[in-house]
Amino acid sequence: MGIRYYKKKRALKYTEKQLQEILIRARHFYRELLKHDYELVMDDEKYFLLHNEFVPANRDFYSSDRQTTVPDAKFKRIKNHYGHDVIWCLNDNKVKFVPIEYNPQNCPQSCPIETLWSIIDDMVHDNGWEAKSIDQLKRRIIAKLKEIDLKLVQTMLSGIRTQLQKIADKGPYEACYFLLLQL
Repeated sequence: MGIRYYKKKRALKYTEKQLQEILIRARHFYRELLKHDYELVMDDEKYFLLHNEFVPANRDFYSSDRQTTVPDAKFKRIKNHYGHDVIWCLNDNKVKFVPIEYNPQNCPQSCPIETLWSIIDDMVHDNGWEAKSIDQLKRRIIAKLKEIDLKLVQTMLSGIRTQLQKIADKGPYEACYFLLLQL
């Protein structure tokens, strides 16, 4: 097929501008949470991919020539999901949400759901397990979700205010938290 494997590159660190932006947005987010008594709903997207180049959804991620790979596929900056349909739905149902200018993007420390998805991903692919079909993957994810301790998840999500305060005070590198998972 002519597919070549390339050495992995280290992810880029935050630039000075990104560090300042994270601090400012974390402060705004923290102040916004203090103004009102919010019920937090943390949401994020996580994709569990079938590890096979023959799966149509994965085909675009393989390349036989590095020169023909689209430049924006490399180091593309993550954006928060604020689609027009989502915003209209939230507004129609009178759901308060964090405006994009307050949400620190590219800062997983401010989003505990990232840690949760990482844990679930590890549980799903434990011992090198790979799905052969989407239905098999769905069943595996559902089974692993049932194994997670709900108190652990609630504790993770309830600490977001404290975490935002740490990010605003000390920066994203100093505000890392570690989670111990006992199964």
